[in-house]
Amino acid sequence: MKTIALITDFGNKDYFVGVLKGVIKKINPEVEILDISNDIPSYNILSASFVIEKSFKYFPAETIFLVIVDPGVGSERKILLVTYNNYYFIAPDNGVLTPILEKKDKIVRIIDNKRYFLINGYSTFEARDKMAPVAAYISAGVDIEEITTKTSEYVLNSDYFPKKSIDSIKGRIIYIDKFGNIITNITKDLLFDAQKESGFSKFMLEIDKREIKTFKRSYSDGFEEPFMLIGSHGNLEIAMNKNSAANSINANLNQKFVIKFYL
Repeated sequence: MKTIALITDFGNKDYFVGVLKGVIKKINPEVEILDISNDIPSYNILSASFVIEKSFKYFPAETIFLVIVDPGVGSERKILLVTYNNYYFIAPDNGVLTPILEKKDKIVRIIDNKRYFLINGYSTFEARDKMAPVAAYISAGVDIEEITTKTSEYVLNSDYFPKKSIDSIKGRIIYIDKFGNIITNITKDLLFDAQKESGFSKFMLEIDKREIKTFKRSYSDGFEEPFMLIGSHGNLEIAMNKNSAANSINANLNQKFVIKFYL
């Protein structure tokens, strides 16, 4: 029995998530369905990419991840099934799977056998009508070769990755958690490797003309002002001790900033 895990921007107010689960259970009553998050900010592909990248390896082998943040629903964009490291990822071809598509050993397929859809043609709810039933059939044992065709063409979101130069790194805010911690697209390894290469001993983060120079090891080490730290997910954060850094600096998703190295 496989597991299906959901990452969506559907929220919990409407019926969307419940209907997805109903479609899946109607096809395969035995499958386990887990919610990773249904509160991805609406249309925010970067945040969904971050959540899938930092979540998937903690799940059992053969888990099927439904990653549905789909501003282009109903358009001509494809629906992908990506396999990597004995996991399955189903998502629209809009860059949301960028961190998985960047893996060397992934296999990318287009979901194109309409026999496994609930409806044929245009839909404003393709998560229900196309992606959920495909996930359910795969969980029930249908061979993915029956449902898909391999492809080497897919969308990558270049905004998910920072831009490094000799003395700086240009990054973006890709996630803000419920505590107001601001997660960036700069990884620990990139930050400290770039600092070493620069030859400088210090770094600061500049965002909206504000400079943040303090770096801490944990939230409890911080004071009343925003500071930098590396979160358990391995990315650079802007945080505060028992307060919202996002509110303090009026941060927004996708907002740009720069890390500068100095003596």
